[in-house]
Amino acid sequence: DVERNAGNYVGFPALGISCQAMENTQLRQYYGMTDKDTGVLVCKIRPLTDSADKFKKHDVILEVDGSKVGNDGTVDFRNRERISFDYILSRKFAGEVVDVALLRNGERVTVQVEARPLSHLVPIQQYDLLPRFFIYAGLVFTPLSQPYLHEYGEDWYNVSPRRLCERALMWEQEKPSQELVILSQVLQHTTNTGYEALCNLQVLECNGEKVLNLKHLVTLIEQGEKEGGPKFQVMLLEDNRSIVLDKNEAKECHNAILSRHRIPTHVQM
Repeated sequence: DVERNAGNYVGFPALGISCQAMENTQLRQYYGMTDKDTGVLVCKIRPLTDSADKFKKHDVILEVDGSKVGNDGTVDFRNRERISFDYILSRKFAGEVVDVALLRNGERVTVQVEARPLSHLVPIQQYDLLPRFFIYAGLVFTPLSQPYLHEYGEDWYNVSPRRLCERALMWEQEKPSQELVILSQVLQHTTNTGYEALCNLQVLECNGEKVLNLKHLVTLIEQGEKEGGPKFQVMLLEDNRSIVLDKNEAKECHNAILSRHRIPTHVQM
């Protein structure tokens, strides 16, 4: 994988689907399977994958690259052994095509699906990367990541903010480059008084526009600072919480806050 991608590790490819075992006879009959058919039911398809264009919910996967899929989602492996059909994908390189035989509305069809590593809304790991943040008027914004939650200790799953944990594990990316931007910390100053209770809430909008990612938030703030525009920068957080900042006051306190906390830069992307 590293050799094929100019020294970069891309990751293991996947189809981006979730399947249900079809070990129940009535379930198989309902979806038109014969006594000789075996397979699994497609229940969920991740957006932004090739599968989103090739699969439909409640397709029955019969074969993957010529290997017959069992009702428990396994394929033949070594002598008298079976393994999850994901094993076939683990032997592929990113961008390679997988032939999948389906039963769709009682008809047998074959689709070719490009297998690629999944893009996670909340990154699972970030090796050799500096933390990304943006500081405005003492408010510290950062994209949510699992390493951020790991800062809560070994028991992070139980002690980290419950809603952030659920989003990290369950939510999926719906748009390219989408991130969950949160208010991670408040560097106290008279300008941001009262906002310290809003930490770990997601930033939904800035100046009336939905926030796509951290870079987009920076752009929206910079646009709001232009002369002749509205006096206030307005951010909408989850639970309909609001942050309102006078852009002139925010500009005046900017250097003082960074200097007090010995922070060399207000943004790191």
